[in-house]
Amino acid sequence: MSPLLVFRASAAVVACVAATAFASPARAEPGDQIPGDGLFLVGTDILPGTYRTEGPSNPLILVFGRVSELSTCSWTTYRTPAASPGDIVDTNTSMGPMSVVIPPTVAAFQTMNCKVWIRVS
Repeated sequence: MSPLLVFRASAAVVACVAATAFASPARAEPGDQIPGDGLFLVGTDILPGTYRTEGPSNPLILVFGRVSELSTCSWTTYRTPAASPGDIVDTNTSMGPMSVVIPPTVAAFQTMNCKVWIRVS
């Protein structure tokens, strides 16, 4: 094989690898489930609606006779994507199953230590 063909073939491989490496990741449409931990943007990552979870992802943990935060499931809605304490719209914590209504007027939803949230309406 001539050196020119080898050079062209190598350049093509480099171009394909670069295009793959720097391409924007595919973005999935918001679905009907929310993982139990994370911060999610309403309308981008998740849809507005009513969601339900079966509760905390960890079993009951007592520390010096008190329930540990690791045994609770909590959620917070925020008015901006920055999700800072001054942006809190609503919040709740539970040791059992619970529901949340995520209105289209909030910007972000954060969930911690919960089982999967399922959209029910």
